[in-house]
Amino acid sequence: SGAYIDLAKIAVGIAGLLESDVLSAKLKTYRDYEVKPFPGGQYLEYAVGKGLEAVFLKEAGEAGFDMIEVSDNTVPFEAAFKMDLIRKAREEFGFTVLGEVGSKISATEVGPFIADVKQCLEAGAWKVFVEAADLLDGEDLRVELVKALKDEFSLEQLIFELPGWWIGSGGGLKVEILNRLFKELGPEVNLANIEENEILFLETQRRRTGVSGFQ
Repeated sequence: SGAYIDLAKIAVGIAGLLESDVLSAKLKTYRDYEVKPFPGGQYLEYAVGKGLEAVFLKEAGEAGFDMIEVSDNTVPFEAAFKMDLIRKAREEFGFTVLGEVGSKISATEVGPFIADVKQCLEAGAWKVFVEAADLLDGEDLRVELVKALKDEFSLEQLIFELPGWWIGSGGGLKVEILNRLFKELGPEVNLANIEENEILFLETQRRRTGVSGFQ
């Protein structure tokens, strides 16, 4: 499926559980297929909570990552701290940075959400993830948020996360949200939280050749 993947997240703290040679082999395999791997943002949030963000950035580079995610969806950061962390990761450690905006705990109002995305990009983030839990109101897509993001930013700057089992959604809801995003933003929209067994299915949906292709 490598032809249809751009990025691969080593989710949460899994990168820290793998033996170094196993992690190195995993990262090499991704790169062999021109897929860019990065550690999940919650791992950096954990490090920040311990006051060890500089150690994390140093060791992530030593482990072979050249891209990281800066999120604050479980450990809230002050805006200035988040921007500084993005700049530091990019300028001092040489990482390509993926920002993330949104909370896993409570809904973020549209205005602050837009402001956070702007700040991530101003600080030097390459692209910004839209947190799946904040993209939904129950089981409904927050269309007003999606439209506001479309109005304010180039879609190339954004990556929309689909809801996964970890936020209590089933496969049916994931496909429904996928198709609604296609209708609002078009089939080329950047998407995340795609499991390995969903990659080819997603590509058929983009091309309208899938079993539940959008109208």
